[in-house]
Amino acid sequence: AVRGPPTMTFLPLESTPALTLTGVVLAASIMSAILVRETFGYSFSTWRFHLRGETIRSAHDVGWMRSLTVGSMMRKDIKTIYASTTLAAFRKEVPLGSAQRVIAVDAGDHYVGVLIVAELHSDPSDGEVPVRDLAKYKDAVLVPSMNVQAAAETFQRAGAEELAVVEDFTDHIVLGLLTEGHLMRRYAEELDKARRDLSGEG
Repeated sequence: AVRGPPTMTFLPLESTPALTLTGVVLAASIMSAILVRETFGYSFSTWRFHLRGETIRSAHDVGWMRSLTVGSMMRKDIKTIYASTTLAAFRKEVPLGSAQRVIAVDAGDHYVGVLIVAELHSDPSDGEVPVRDLAKYKDAVLVPSMNVQAAAETFQRAGAEELAVVEDFTDHIVLGLLTEGHLMRRYAEELDKARRDLSGEG
């Protein structure tokens, strides 16, 4: 699993003179390495080194994942609205079809939540209800420095299809928006590019 078949072979050979056991361990190590490579895409050792910040130039280098950040993928052309706005006023200001989602902010432009336009237009609540009560993903945000892996994990935990990008976790100043669909498309594109470069097709 950690791309060390010779190491795993020498360990039982030094511990016991059983050559048969050594051959079995070697075969198991090779099969394990091949299985991990085919199913996971990279060896676990290369993956762990990159998570620790090391740059490993191997057959499948995944260092590009660190440069594929939320800041480089987010949309900056977002629409915001004050969270104190009533539902009736929201429907007038944001007609159905004019946008898919709007970011609710407070008076200091700090993030409050995501408003799904179609859902608010079909919501049976009283028109005087503030939109902050209908906002989603209030506690789930992204920051520009997050890489693609950390962002994907945040999407999974929140069960969200779109999340706001804020300046930092302390001061939730909204910078943009990122959808899970765009995140996965960019990840797939970069993964395909890395594999083409490796095979010489690029």
